[in-house]
Amino acid sequence: MLRLDGDRPARLQTQGTGNVVRIEGDRPVQFQNSTFHNVAGNMNVSHTTNVGESGLDILLRAVSLDAMHDSAERPADPACHPGTRSAILEELDKWSFEQPSDSPILWLHGCAGIGKSAIAQQFAASCHDRGQLGGSFFFKRGSVSRGTWRNLLPTLAYQLTVAFPQLGPRIQRAVETDRLVLGKTIHHQLEKLLVQPFRNAPPLASRPILVIDGLDECEDRGTQTALIRALIDVLRSGDAPLHILVCSRSEPHLLELFQAPDNSEVCRGLEIRPDDAADSDIGRYLTEEFSQIRLIHTSRGTMLEDDWPGENSIQNMVYKSSGTFIYASTILRYIDDEYSHPAERLEAVLRLDPASLTPLDDLYTQVLSSIPNKPTLLRVLHAVVETRRLDPEEIDLVLRMRRGTSHAILRGLHALVRVHPVRTIRYHIPVELLHASFGDFLMDSQRSLSFCISGEDLLDTLVHDMAHVLLSGSLGPDDLW
Repeated sequence: MLRLDGDRPARLQTQGTGNVVRIEGDRPVQFQNSTFHNVAGNMNVSHTTNVGESGLDILLRAVSLDAMHDSAERPADPACHPGTRSAILEELDKWSFEQPSDSPILWLHGCAGIGKSAIAQQFAASCHDRGQLGGSFFFKRGSVSRGTWRNLLPTLAYQLTVAFPQLGPRIQRAVETDRLVLGKTIHHQLEKLLVQPFRNAPPLASRPILVIDGLDECEDRGTQTALIRALIDVLRSGDAPLHILVCSRSEPHLLELFQAPDNSEVCRGLEIRPDDAADSDIGRYLTEEFSQIRLIHTSRGTMLEDDWPGENSIQNMVYKSSGTFIYASTILRYIDDEYSHPAERLEAVLRLDPASLTPLDDLYTQVLSSIPNKPTLLRVLHAVVETRRLDPEEIDLVLRMRRGTSHAILRGLHALVRVHPVRTIRYHIPVELLHASFGDFLMDSQRSLSFCISGEDLLDTLVHDMAHVLLSGSLGPDDLW
């Protein structure tokens, strides 16, 4: 219920977003993001943009800042360790300079954890330094701003206006002539934001490069397919002189699309495979990172031999990595724990079954086994994976646990999840899984066994807890979903 001047009640029927500050008689009043009409006490909102708002202002509201490669809104995905992945990065650099390109879309693909995001991060940074980067977008499964395609094209278009000023006025004008463009289809947004601005544009210093990482983490398969088909159609027409790097897992539906004979004139695939070069890179990465761990921990008074962890231990971990960086990076985060002796943690890792066909799952299980109070651990992880919206304080509230419980539980999982410091002001930063494969592991009972969180009992309990917190008014629906 909204009360107008003189405490006169009125119904507010919202069909958009906006902020009501005051009401003047029965005439329409313009507020930020909305136009409200007061007619006989009934309020109706009819617009979602201001008449005087610029196209860039409209775009800016839809930008996902934390999806950019250089955003300070999120801890950046690590770039490639110095001296590693040189062959792949050289291949990407070569493709980026092709003018014109026979393959304007390059699909970089491979299995989970092989280092696609690190390569994309490194390549985007290099393109930015050379003045080639038009924009970047790093998808993240379940994220409000990075988990769907809705913010993708506005984010890329806004970055293009900054990187290539010749396109800025044209992109701005395209939005101003169609102020509802951001609510329309993929094809319509592509035409308005990435095709129309190039028509009759002055020559650019270089062909803009767009980097789209984690396509397989974008909502559902249908959306992924529709997005790539739309990009193929645009680049096949030649109306948008762009290079687009797309990175994802080698999912069957994407293999079928990218490798279709009809798309070969536009798309080229580059698969990252576990090989001797990857093993060499992982060995170098482990050796240099363990050197840093040894240096830091000995400075704290921890006794470690000068040659720790030893060449045999390094080779053991390289072998178990099977060409994927995720195993190596998870080991390093697990061992580099300020409250544990790194030698003891390394010994625990080396004791894992050397003949196992699932070394990453074994490592996940080892990390989880080190956390006491297993029932609470499973409840907390279930809330993290199912909602993907809650920070530790909110998890405590929803699960009706003593404040600080989630922080205490998750502190021991720093190898697998990212938890931001305790907030001193109301600033919502959800708990993040460091890699999507950990969420897959937790939901698959054949992989996670007693650590599986996909059971009905946990779900029923979480739904009951959510209903309780909603009825209490402590959190709203937007906080939970």
